Amino acid sequence: MQLLEAKQKLEEIISVLSESKLKEVIDFASYLRDREEAEELLRMQVNSRTYLEWLSPENDIYDEVFKDEIK
Repeated sequence: MQLLEAKQKLEEIISVLSESKLKEVIDFASYLRDREEAEELLRMQVNSRTYLEWLSPENDIYDEVFKDEIK
């Protein structure tokens, strides 16, 4: 389904919904948008140089130092 076609179909569906159902649609659409943004932020963090350095074998020493605190 093309983007324009999908938007038109969505407009057809929401044009007959009650106000309370429209609020649910807005809430769900906001959830989808926020989830996508959160996933992108997580991808950026996991791929950051700092995070990758933290996971490097050179930093394994901290596992031993903090072993009592990690449970």
